[in-house]
Order: sequence, then structure tokens, then C-alpha cells
Amino acid sequence: IAMLRSILPAVLLIAATGVSAFQGPALSLGKVGCNARSACAMSGVRMDSEDASNAMDLSRRSFFKGAAGAGALTIGSLGFEVPQSFAEGLPAVNSPAPSFSLPSNRGKDISLKDLAGKWAVVYFYPGDFTSGCTIEAQNFEKNADAIRGLGAEIVGVSVDGVEKHLDFTKQYGLSFPLLSDTGGKVSSDYGSALKIPFVGTFSNRQTYLVDPKGNLRWVFTDVQSRLNKHAEEVIAKLKELSAA
Repeated sequence: IAMLRSILPAVLLIAATGVSAFQGPALSLGKVGCNARSACAMSGVRMDSEDASNAMDLSRRSFFKGAAGAGALTIGSLGFEVPQSFAEGLPAVNSPAPSFSLPSNRGKDISLKDLAGKWAVVYFYPGDFTSGCTIEAQNFEKNADAIRGLGAEIVGVSVDGVEKHLDFTKQYGLSFPLLSDTGGKVSSDYGSALKIPFVGTFSNRQTYLVDPKGNLRWVFTDVQSRLNKHAEEVIAKLKELSAA
């Protein structure tokens, strides 16, 4: 039973979308055979050499390109992010946000305390250079001035390393910092950890608004299905919370 619970999200997604459109090394989950590439692609996460064996060493860029081309459903488009039975649990709203201090592409660690005195838009995402994460980052960048005009700073968090963040930032001209949550501890603290059996822990696509006093004020959980307008929704919510 425990094993079935651990693989249920991937199995449900495979059943909903099919695996024939994906080509990649198969991963046997007990007596349930599934394709590792399709399971991770449809879960909205990335796979790299740090989290997979050599037999599953796939290019994340081509990995997600294949998923997008097949029109695969994602967790977000199915109407949920992480099933509650598999999530660590969201932190309480109107309580102090979980503290963190993580390496960044700025060449220094950035902590929640560094953001004190301003609103913080802390967004977690699965991986650099994936199609959805690129859309999300570009959308935040397009609206960065408007967000900063509301007294807020944007911070992105994923399990990618600092070097990958540097490459991603340079390629897409991002003006906000990206933090490296290797191992996913901070993602777990924020209830944003997506744990894929035999693959690893990744950051689920969720956004958190933290007020100038360090209190968590809002959590966006259905981001995947609203990528093109998510930054605008963040702006609207910041205006609402600031005026309250």
C-alpha cells in the first residue's frame, strides 16, 4: 500500500495522458511499468544527472520540449498541484514565513531577513530552461518594474545549482535573483516539495507573498494553468493586501 501511494501521482497522470508520445528509458515501479520521462514531464518537474542514474541522464530541455509537443496534461492543468497526501503541508498564512538562507546567482547567500522591510514574492518552480518555467520567469521579468513599484522584490527558488541559475538568468535577461535549494529542504518547509519516487525532490510551482514584517500573507497553488497571467495576478493581490 505504501508503495502504491508513493507512485500514485505519476500513475494517475500517465493514465490521463498516455505514454506513447514519449520516448525514453523505462523505469519499473514494482509491477507497474511506466516511462520515467513521461512521469516526470507530466508532473512538471525536471530530471538531471544529480537526481537520476546514468541510465536516465536526459536533457531537461528536450525532455520538456517533448512533453509540450505532445500536449501533455500537467498537475496544474488537472486542477491540483501536489495531492495533500504527498505534500509536506503549507505553512500557516498570517504567521511568520519559514526562514531560509540559500546560495544565489548573485554570488552570495540570500535570506528571508535580507528581504525584510519590503514585500517578497517568493516563487518556487521545477527547473531552469523548461518551457513552463521559462514562460513564468519571462512573465515575472516583464512585470518586474510594476512589482517593485509596489515595494516588493521577486525571488525565484528551485533545486537547480547556482551555475544553472546563472546560465538561465543570462539567457533570458532576468533582473531578479534565483536561489538554489539543492535537496529541497526549503521547498519542503514551504509545502512546495514534489517528491518523485526513485528520482528525487523538486520544487512544485507555487508562489508565496511575504509582507514587510516577514509574515506569510498569501499562497498561489494553482500556478501551472495560469502561467501567462500569473504575474498580473500577483500584482493585483499585492495591491489588495497592501490596502487592507
